[in-house]
Amino acid sequence: MDTTIEDLQDALTAGRAIREHGPYYVRVGREGLDFRKVVLAHPVASGKAILEAAETFPVDDYLLFRIARNGVTEELRPDSAVDLRSDGVEKFVVFRSDRAFRFMLDERAFDWGASRISGATLKHLAGVDVDNQDVWQQALGGSDLMIEDDGFADLAAAGVERFVTRPVGLSIVVNAKRREVFRRRLSYWEVVKLAFAAAQKSDDIIYTINYARGPHANPEGSMVEGQHVKIKENMVFYVTPTDRS
Repeated sequence: MDTTIEDLQDALTAGRAIREHGPYYVRVGREGLDFRKVVLAHPVASGKAILEAAETFPVDDYLLFRIARNGVTEELRPDSAVDLRSDGVEKFVVFRSDRAFRFMLDERAFDWGASRISGATLKHLAGVDVDNQDVWQQALGGSDLMIEDDGFADLAAAGVERFVTRPVGLSIVVNAKRREVFRRRLSYWEVVKLAFAAAQKSDDIIYTINYARGPHANPEGSMVEGQHVKIKENMVFYVTPTDRS
């Protein structure tokens, strides 16, 4: 019998059938979705067995959620079981909590074990590009609220919170001209080409970039080649070429 550890994530990514017998590697993470490998001995594992394998003690103090391949989360109770061979689940997330919170994300229902959730985590669960998509908390009868990657939405309020992801669309100013961009982060050369479309890397010309009116993480500053900068609506860039020939 093959006694090597079957990595479920590798198998599912490769599109091959899961081995009929253990041991298996699954990924178990915390609220920030920082996963680590955990070994499970048997193909059918209870919620309690997964919590014990992840060394989350005492088990009764924790909630366990399975993360499906489409990103949807669902609570797995200690006395419930999952078949690792057929359920297409290789990731789980645990919380030290006694209460689960349900929310809707892009019209799909998710369960969560904390009373708040970050914008970055919502994007991860939705399976969208962090830089190309924004996540919004919908408000009935009011204005939707954008949740920054490092910001948090409250799930503890009455009712089910609803979130949607939408493509980024921003208007910035580069050398006094309006430019439309569709990413939350721009590289040095992306900014240069917004100012000078024909710009090329050259030993003869160097471009100096300064910016202002940026987000709270970087309200103003400068850029050098190799750097990226987070941007926001109406951010201003000044790009100056210098001939070194």
